[in-house]
This record gives sequence, C-alpha cells and structure tokens, in this order.
Amino acid sequence: MNEFEELVKQPGVLMAGQLSPDGRVAEHKETGLYFAQPDGMQMAAWFCSAITQMLATMGATLTQVYHGGADTTSWLPVRSWMFFGGDYAIAVVGDRFVFAESAKIDSLDKLRELVREPDA
Repeated sequence: MNEFEELVKQPGVLMAGQLSPDGRVAEHKETGLYFAQPDGMQMAAWFCSAITQMLATMGATLTQVYHGGADTTSWLPVRSWMFFGGDYAIAVVGDRFVFAESAKIDSLDKLRELVREPDA
C-alpha cells in the first residue's frame, strides 16, 4: 500500500497525491471526492499549481525588494501552503497535496501533519 492509499484512509481525507514538475497530478488516490471527469482532476491540479506559482512569484518579488547590502535572506523556494475554509481544506507540501473535509480536520496543524515531504 502506498502513502496516498494510507492518507485517504484518514478521517476527513478525500484525496491525496503528488504533482509533477509541470503542475499536473502525477499520482493520486481519492475517496469521497470523486473526479471521474478529467476536467475535475485538471481543475484540482490547476488550483494547486496556480496558488504555488502565485506564492513563488510573490516570494521572488519580496526577495528582490529586500536584497540590499549584506542582506541575503530569501522567501524561496515555496515549501508549503494550506487553505482552510468553507467545507474543504487543502495542504500542499513540496510536490504532495491533500484535499480534506474541513469539518473533520481539527486544525491546520493536523492538516499539515497529514502531508509531508518524503524525507520528513
């Protein structure tokens, strides 16, 4: 059983997977959030990729603005982000993602705990 099959067994988790470098869903498992139509899966992938790219752009801009003199701090790379609102919660950590029911996930900490990078 792979890590994504284990994740969708957790209470509230609807889908877990991995994004490819081009932003597409490379692998996923799901339960409760049925993406039978390719358009639904493409929309989920687009959403995760768009938010990640937006944060990377903001990070690059902030890094450039704050660089000056001896300042070598950076806002990049984007390592993770989470959304918790309405009926759903989403976490993206590295190239992995989890979609869950917000009512069944206690907190952002719990959501973050569910999805980890392979070496974590």
